[in-house]
Amino acid sequence: MRRNYYNYILALSIMGISLTGFPSLSIAEPNSEQSSTIKEAKLLKTYSSIIENHLNKNLSIMRTVRILINNYPEHAAYIVSAAFDTEPNRKKAIIKAAIQAEPAVTYIVVETALEYFPESVEMIVQTAIETEPAYIDDILPLAMKHSPEKADSLITLTLQNYPSYSESIIRTAHESSSENLLSSVIGTLRLLPESADYVLEGIKNFFNSLGNNDDKTSISKEQWRLLALEAKSSGLEQEKLQWLVEKGHLDKGELTAIYNNK
Repeated sequence: MRRNYYNYILALSIMGISLTGFPSLSIAEPNSEQSSTIKEAKLLKTYSSIIENHLNKNLSIMRTVRILINNYPEHAAYIVSAAFDTEPNRKKAIIKAAIQAEPAVTYIVVETALEYFPESVEMIVQTAIETEPAYIDDILPLAMKHSPEKADSLITLTLQNYPSYSESIIRTAHESSSENLLSSVIGTLRLLPESADYVLEGIKNFFNSLGNNDDKTSISKEQWRLLALEAKSSGLEQEKLQWLVEKGHLDKGELTAIYNNK
């Protein structure tokens, strides 16, 4: 019933009939790139009018976004854009509401948020992953591609907050920004030593899965040594790092010296 109501409202808006007190616009079928752009602008204005009308009726922005996304997930980019235009100070609430309403639009919501608020990339990533952690493989690489200069902080942020997803994070980090990988892991162990077991297990599983292809990484022996030092400081036993020797990242004597050095 609710979906039928919103279908009716949106259809009237598109035909130019307004029930909201705001101007409505007709949307012609696109027959060129120009008409497609016009259609997109009219859709954005239509959703802006609906959102403003709901807010004037004391509905919250979160509830409004949820209702619209539930009914029109295919228009998620327009709905979220209109919400950002209307309530830019509620960007976190808007991201959360949109993803809660339909997790499948997570990528679109994050992409739109990054375009609107590039300076808030860490907040956008954290909010999106908190809301729908299953989409971490989509969220993190998208953010790193959008803001490569923040790759290190984004990897550290996600490892600190979601250590149980460490293997997935490591894989994404390696594919998107391998030069930042171990420095981010080391920073995470330093800040959150209680997560060392999770994080190192993720590192181990990922590099073991590479087989003989891991020689293509840009990780130096010194970085592996620093990782082992930080793992030791975090309380991990030497046997937990034996795979570093087995994979040839460190010599047996180097690992032993790290643990024998008091």
